[in-house]
Amino acid sequence: MTGIPTLSKRRWPPILGATVVGGGAGWLVGSTAIWVATGAVVGLAIAVMVGVLGVRPLVATSVGISAGVGAYIGATVVGAVCEPAGCPAFETTAAAATGIGALFGVGLVVTLVARSFDEYRESQDRGEPPATSGCNTTDL
Repeated sequence: MTGIPTLSKRRWPPILGATVVGGGAGWLVGSTAIWVATGAVVGLAIAVMVGVLGVRPLVATSVGISAGVGAYIGATVVGAVCEPAGCPAFETTAAAATGIGALFGVGLVVTLVARSFDEYRESQDRGEPPATSGCNTTDL
């Protein structure tokens, strides 16, 4: 059966390690349980993208870090609007929503850019001239 990735026993240590490193990074950012959880989820997401789904490590890392930055921005905006320590549930919700939005938004852009680079390399391997944007007209 193909299509559904499986998780072998040899993939568990790097996934757990990335989750712990992400949690540590979250602790460095905010020193609260919310940030530790956010960092751990980002580390886990990066590890799963690389280890299970086969995404390139550089792509997975940039997408994962952007999700963490999105979560940080969402929680910070809500925290600035609320009284100090008055809205932890709203901060967590905003962090989750903006983190997920950044994950999908940046993931989409990075995927399209990587696909474009792959198509360019494939055309170069076939000996075709590089594709143009169509904007190089001489009509003035």
